[in-house]
Amino acid sequence: MPDMDLKKIILVAAFIAVAVVVFLVKEAINKKKGESGEDLAKVRQVIDKLLPGSGSYTTAYATYMSDQSVGNRISKYYYHYAIAFKPGSLFVVPIKYSGGEISFQGSGTMLTKDNLGKLKPKGDSCAFFDKSGKELCAFCVYASNTRQDKYQPFNIQQKEQAAAYEEFLKDLISQVNG
Repeated sequence: MPDMDLKKIILVAAFIAVAVVVFLVKEAINKKKGESGEDLAKVRQVIDKLLPGSGSYTTAYATYMSDQSVGNRISKYYYHYAIAFKPGSLFVVPIKYSGGEISFQGSGTMLTKDNLGKLKPKGDSCAFFDKSGKELCAFCVYASNTRQDKYQPFNIQQKEQAAAYEEFLKDLISQVNG
């Protein structure tokens, strides 16, 4: 009987090891795809269509995930944005990814110290509020984004953009929050 338990343990350990290797290989492939810049170029195309003079802005992909509970059920909601920023100005447009193409919703919103009431950093993201205190959006710009499933569909590597956004955000927070 102890021999059977040892075989089960070895089998489970082997299964876990294979699953980890498959995950790591998939992650490496998606990261490499993100380095090609294909998905980020599609985000840039959205910005170019909607923002006059977009060449003077830094373009990036931003994302946010929130949990909402109804009763004892928790639902996750994923939000994706094409953003463009330069000192004092942040352009934000919600985007969707379907069939390998990015589409956008609306014409985008320009956020500045003149129309923002407060910025509230929370974790690795930041929430943006208007003058009346209504939350407009919240998101984070990650240096590495890899496709996980239909809810996290992008392969985007944006180390420079993420670092630039972090500096931009510090400056905007000081301008808006005082």
